[in-house]
Amino acid sequence: MIRSRSVTPHLFAQWGSIARRIRENKRVVMFLDFDGTLVRIAPLPESVRLEDGTRKVLKKLAAHRNVTLAVISGRQRAELQRFIGIRNMKYMGLYGWEVSGRERLPFPVRLALVRTLVGLLADLPAYPGVWIEPKRNSFSVHLKGARSDTQRKARRKVIKRVGSQGKTLQVMSNLRDVEIAPVSIGDKGLAVRKLLDGPALRGALPIYFGDDFSDESGFAAVRRGISVLVGKRRATRAQYCLRGPAEVTAALSRMEEMIR
Repeated sequence: MIRSRSVTPHLFAQWGSIARRIRENKRVVMFLDFDGTLVRIAPLPESVRLEDGTRKVLKKLAAHRNVTLAVISGRQRAELQRFIGIRNMKYMGLYGWEVSGRERLPFPVRLALVRTLVGLLADLPAYPGVWIEPKRNSFSVHLKGARSDTQRKARRKVIKRVGSQGKTLQVMSNLRDVEIAPVSIGDKGLAVRKLLDGPALRGALPIYFGDDFSDESGFAAVRRGISVLVGKRRATRAQYCLRGPAEVTAALSRMEEMIR
């Protein structure tokens, strides 16, 4: 169910029922987006910093035998490992598709990515403030530095360019960027469902924190659990909301105390 921005309650205002559900479950699975959820948005992807308090509570949660902690992001898996660097966590890059770091795309898909990237490198200089971040299995068109009208035009250009690749590539529209990725990788919701379907996690309570449009499929995938929209309120499938990464850290700390 999609909730309007005005009716999504703040997580702490409903803490009594949240705490009861966590205490009643023997196992908890926490899915955490990275940018805008665990860390504040930075001007450049490499400029983000995981706060010491957040790292501390993640380490505590990862040490619990009855907690499975997973970071799921559009970033590459290796990046997440480098920025967080905590053992006993699952690092799920490229919207959950990269789980081992050994995933490889078929040659026709890689060729379609390269052709689209080359085309957009020629198109996008006409849009001031828009720039491309190449990745191994996808690439992002960053829009944060552009004016709102320029962002809209750039999004339309990307959609048109990717449309020429048929059913091979998809456009994943986010708040601050547009991701061009293979259709075959699915989305965060697919990755969440795959993990929850594993024998060891069946019956566990899933909790999902995310801030972006790409997290909506994750919210839907944990509808029997707890889903939390982070950041500015908007229409969402999430059941609760928090204002930003600092409140995420506070919520994780409360949950860790109950589990402990």
